[in-house]
Amino acid sequence: MKPQPLTRVAIYRRELSVSIERVWENVFDWEHLPWLHRTSFRLIERVVSGPWGWRTWVGLHPQPADSSRSSSPLGIEPERTDPEILLELLVDRTRLQYVARTLEGPGANTEIWTRLEPHPEGTGIEVQFLVPGVDPAAAEGVGAVFTRLYRQLWDEDEAMMNRREAELSRSPAREEGIHSVEIGCLDEVRGRVPFVVNRGGRRYRIVELSGRLVAHATECPHMLGPLAEAPIEHGCVVCPWHGYRYDLDTGESADGRGLRLAPAPDVRIDADQERVFLEWDGVPRR
Repeated sequence: MKPQPLTRVAIYRRELSVSIERVWENVFDWEHLPWLHRTSFRLIERVVSGPWGWRTWVGLHPQPADSSRSSSPLGIEPERTDPEILLELLVDRTRLQYVARTLEGPGANTEIWTRLEPHPEGTGIEVQFLVPGVDPAAAEGVGAVFTRLYRQLWDEDEAMMNRREAELSRSPAREEGIHSVEIGCLDEVRGRVPFVVNRGGRRYRIVELSGRLVAHATECPHMLGPLAEAPIEHGCVVCPWHGYRYDLDTGESADGRGLRLAPAPDVRIDADQERVFLEWDGVPRR
């Protein structure tokens, strides 16, 4: 069957407050799609990746049965089952551009071209949406859907990139020779958890795990993702950026990735006075 002609349904322009280095890092980071953008994507499975880009199967959230083409998050026909697409992203760093093409699944043959322009205070982007088989009368509505989706995606991406940039530029933690710090009475601490403490230039979250108080580092060792408010599932803290999991008892990866959280202090309870202390023994536990 001859491919249907592509119609440019919209152009989206934006100025990002991050360097082009962070943007390229984000472009190659296919893993974050179903985690950072969890309201738009539900899963991702890599087929192949390299310096040229990547190809993955991407799961989309199903649309209500009464949704229309103009209200679907990706401008596709409504699906009663969980739809998946084969998505390919090709990078041309010399021309400062990349294209995302839907190879299979709903919206097949759609192309989304993005051009980057480095600026002294950030990076400009221009995104063009080319969709096959669009009735000219419906182009504006379809374009509005794509624009709305990409505004949300870039809002989420920009927040992540700014957070990562801030963490990368943060001064190294001070070594102050701290061995023990009291953080409160037992009832008070249990009433506050989870909460974050800052000691010696490092941040730790205090949580309750099966009746025990445990401290863990608040940065994911993968890309410095924020763990201060990350969910805890089955004794593991889960990074909201990429879904990496860490055992709170050992600090080690719980998903086979071989990573480890930064060392954290032990939580000790003085049974006589019912006071809670963070204690460092000088030997990294993790």
